[in-house]
Amino acid sequence: MAKASIYNDLLSTNILTTKEFIVSGEKPYTLSLSKILSNPILFDNVTLISEHFIKAATVEFDKICATSMSAIPYATNIATSLEKGILYVTDEGNDKTDKDNIKNLSIEGGMNIDDRILLIETIVGNDFHLNNIIQKITKYGGNIVGLVILVNLCEGEYINLVSQNEKIITVLNIYDIFNHLENNNKIDLFYSERVKFYCEKVTKLNIKKLLESDKKEVAEVVEVAEVAEVKQPFVGQ
Repeated sequence: MAKASIYNDLLSTNILTTKEFIVSGEKPYTLSLSKILSNPILFDNVTLISEHFIKAATVEFDKICATSMSAIPYATNIATSLEKGILYVTDEGNDKTDKDNIKNLSIEGGMNIDDRILLIETIVGNDFHLNNIIQKITKYGGNIVGLVILVNLCEGEYINLVSQNEKIITVLNIYDIFNHLENNNKIDLFYSERVKFYCEKVTKLNIKKLLESDKKEVAEVVEVAEVAEVKQPFVGQ
């Protein structure tokens, strides 16, 4: 099975390693995706399985957009194989922690109005980077038809995108990787259980963060409405 081969290679090449000792809140593993690029067979396998998931999702698109520098090699391979155009995002100076901040975000490669765009990202961070990219592309006439996440760390990392009803295609899942390695006696049960606990904790924290963000937005809207109402003159005045 292609996935099993990838999982085993990630461990055997030390791209994925377990940690013996961790501090509170720290990941119980290390994952160096940049090392995949120096392993041609593994790189090809990751892009091939990504193509399989994209085809299985039956998503129609005109161009692929790499949302980070780390995603460009994968997006390039997939776009070339599927004979699609390619875009990429530059975000120098953009504040990823600020929702709806599209300042300093730039879509390079020639996006046309009404282009159907499939986003490609390696790992989703706990910020609003992808939300802001989606807003930027939409504002300038593009249509986001889906987001491919090569390695899903925790569902909570992209819960804010799910709440926007974005189509998410996850290729590899960190807990599935550890579960496979544990079931095949590659690592001890202790490590896979520690990863599961970590993922559940991060997901809950990110859901809480999303709910707090939504409450803040509602409060801001209400405040603006109240100010507008005060300034609004009475009818007939």
